[in-house]
Amino acid sequence: MQAFFPASRSEFTAMKATYLAVILFFIFVSVDVPISISLMLGIAVALVVFDVYSLITVATLFYSSLDNYLLVAIPLFMLAGIAMSHGGIARRIFDFSEAILGFMPGSLGAVNIMSSALFSGMSGSSVADVAGLGPIEIKEMVDRNYPLPYATAMTLASSTLAVIVPPSILMIIYATIANVSVGKALAAGFLPGLFIALLLIVLNTNFAIKRKWPRSRFSFRRVATTGLNGMPALLAPVIVLGGIFIGIFTPTEASAIALVYCLLIGTLLYRELDSQKLNKIIYEGGRTSGIVALELASGLLFSNLMTLEGIPEVMTTWITGFSGNPVLIMFLVNVVLLAAGMFLNPGFSIIVFTPLLLPIVQSIGYHPLHFGVIMVANLALGLVTPPVGACLYVGSVISGLPIEKIIREMLPFYFVLLLGLIGIILLPQMSEGFVNLVFNQR
Repeated sequence: MQAFFPASRSEFTAMKATYLAVILFFIFVSVDVPISISLMLGIAVALVVFDVYSLITVATLFYSSLDNYLLVAIPLFMLAGIAMSHGGIARRIFDFSEAILGFMPGSLGAVNIMSSALFSGMSGSSVADVAGLGPIEIKEMVDRNYPLPYATAMTLASSTLAVIVPPSILMIIYATIANVSVGKALAAGFLPGLFIALLLIVLNTNFAIKRKWPRSRFSFRRVATTGLNGMPALLAPVIVLGGIFIGIFTPTEASAIALVYCLLIGTLLYRELDSQKLNKIIYEGGRTSGIVALELASGLLFSNLMTLEGIPEVMTTWITGFSGNPVLIMFLVNVVLLAAGMFLNPGFSIIVFTPLLLPIVQSIGYHPLHFGVIMVANLALGLVTPPVGACLYVGSVISGLPIEKIIREMLPFYFVLLLGLIGIILLPQMSEGFVNLVFNQR
């Protein structure tokens, strides 16, 4: 227990400030104060009470935490995802996916998954995936006699791919906090994302065979027609990800290119973007980016306080002292992340827990890139689990189903997503191997 307590009086004062900030955070959250505001208030009160920082220093840190070129990619990818939803790109991605996979049993479930994987190559956001593709996917599945609860559950499960497959916004945040290459962090999620997509397709096919769901007739003509019509939309993720992996442009530059590209083809080619929709895109993008920026700044401020007070070192010493078994240590780390994902925003969780947990997993031999994928895949579960899963609530609004009914239908999908997480943990070659293949060939 001695490892929990700092040696010097100044360290003890600062540790008390951290503890008070945490206590106040949970008190504010319990009375429905937004998470980022709760944390900022808790930190401000604790720092004033224990005189760790001056308030002007807090304001400076708050500003400087967002003064990062890499973070510009987050609002731009968000805007690109919203533009895809309103500009007809999402619809054409779905149509092409259906033409390709229509021959499979329960084909629309597989189409749902493939569409999310392709859409993820531009949006980087699970919430954007549900909001943009969700209405299309759920309506098409219900129109062809798939049960509404199943269609909704499949849509939510496939949306988790958006934060694993590049260009994941969560991976950008992780790379910024962990001080690793953003391009490599994005590449690390490519094969793990495809692995989870494959597991979801296997589950859907199993359901389809048992329940005798329909399949569409494969047609080369339809593949050619939807492919030609959707080619500009399908080229978007190829341009963005190819440019990042080949080294033509940085992830931040890629986010700007993605936004401009989506706006151009939505306005000039598909002609589905008008001034009214553009205003809506700007409003939705600005509102969402503001929320994320506030969470980032408050989380980074708290992370700075914990790092300054040596809490990551204390936690590393305690956990590695508790057990020298790497398997047990990784199990404890994942339990912490699963719990965090259920109650906290995933971006906020990455900011807070990366400085705490990264030194621990590095001490037992895990590479930062591999751990980043583990963390993001773990927290992605929180997006579709109660009590605060953002995608769960968006899916409920779109489908009109109560949360309880969706959760019951989600149970087999939770199992498959957990199975995917275990596979990612046990097979570092999926994340590290692809990074080495892409970046060592240049």
